[in-house]
Amino acid sequence: MMTDMKKAGFPDRAPWALCALLLGVLATGCEPECVDQFDCARLGSPGVDKRYVCESNQCVPRDIPSTPVPDGGTSADAGTDAGTDAGTDAGTDAGITCASAPHDAKLGTLQLQAGFTAAESAPLPAGIGAIAPLTRSATPALYGLNSDESIYALGTWPNIVASTTPLYPIVAPADQGATRFLSGFLASDGVRVTAGYTLADVSGKLAIYDTSSPGASTYVSSTGNYSVVGVEGAFLINSLNIEGVSGSTPAIYALKTGSTPFQGTTLATFPAAARFSGYNALASNGIAAFGYAEGYNNYLHAVAPATYTAALSAGTSVNLTGADTPEFFKSDDVLGASGFGAGVAILRGFYDGENYSARPRSIVRVPLTLTGSGNTAVVVGTAEPVLDVADSCTRVVLTAPLGEDLLLGVQDKNGRRLVRLQLRTQ
Repeated sequence: MMTDMKKAGFPDRAPWALCALLLGVLATGCEPECVDQFDCARLGSPGVDKRYVCESNQCVPRDIPSTPVPDGGTSADAGTDAGTDAGTDAGTDAGITCASAPHDAKLGTLQLQAGFTAAESAPLPAGIGAIAPLTRSATPALYGLNSDESIYALGTWPNIVASTTPLYPIVAPADQGATRFLSGFLASDGVRVTAGYTLADVSGKLAIYDTSSPGASTYVSSTGNYSVVGVEGAFLINSLNIEGVSGSTPAIYALKTGSTPFQGTTLATFPAAARFSGYNALASNGIAAFGYAEGYNNYLHAVAPATYTAALSAGTSVNLTGADTPEFFKSDDVLGASGFGAGVAILRGFYDGENYSARPRSIVRVPLTLTGSGNTAVVVGTAEPVLDVADSCTRVVLTAPLGEDLLLGVQDKNGRRLVRLQLRTQ
């Protein structure tokens, strides 16, 4: 069924869905292909005007009803529209016509909560579905993941430019004709940026573009790569494997980039019950969030930089069941996670039952601080609301860390833009 399908653009990703695909291939016939319509989201689209539905535990292609479904969140084609229609609902939302509803110049109809403020904004070029800033400068250079499966330079914040020259293809030449699923992330270790994809046979690769020496750019095998964050000298990869490590198990893997050839190692292991990959994030104080999924719940654990850097140096792994790696969030509505100052911003929402697009509904931030001897312990603060999606007139299309702040991708009748959110000073 999958041999004729190529998934391009930016898929809306649920860890349990993507990894059910991966584990289903590895453990043939152990589980039904689907239980409900959400399980079929991993397959993307079977073709124009069609969708997969779950019938008798099988994902079957069916015609999409002629009446469109309003979509208030990011969609699988959110990175491909030209911004002309802004992806908004042409009808009404709770009695409000989006075309005539009041829209803030930065946030549209999104509702920012107390304690946060919206600073400058900049246009978000059409086709860009994920961004990664190199933040070692006061004017951070930004790179973008485009729906044409390439990495682009986007200028420096806030002077965003719509480059027309791809820097590096995400998909390796040997895989260009194969069925593939873009992972949708873009991450940087301060010098390099990486994006990934998975093939139908579960194998996959990371494309690693070197911004200082483009000729040193390369591809590294990574089975089921799902989310990645970068620290100085390494990428921390939430996947089933990394080149140089045997086996295939959901875990956090590290790719050390300080010397060539790059070295892969297992960095953190999940609790025994965890079966699926999840989300990674990195706070500005270096605390890493490592996530996994079991059933429909996503879990996030906090790991101090002293803990994971020691494991990186020694070639050992961190056990996420320890007292020094506290679980700080658990929910069945996690759509993504990004560093936001000394904490992690969590995008919450659900997946549409008709067209399987993600519908973000809110962002919350969990403060994370270091304490203890050698700053090896993490104190988890109280989750605080950042933003609410009030209606379908304005979409949240991406989030990304920018120093102490959070870049928010917004799309509405006025187009696509990036907005810099900041903690309000007291």
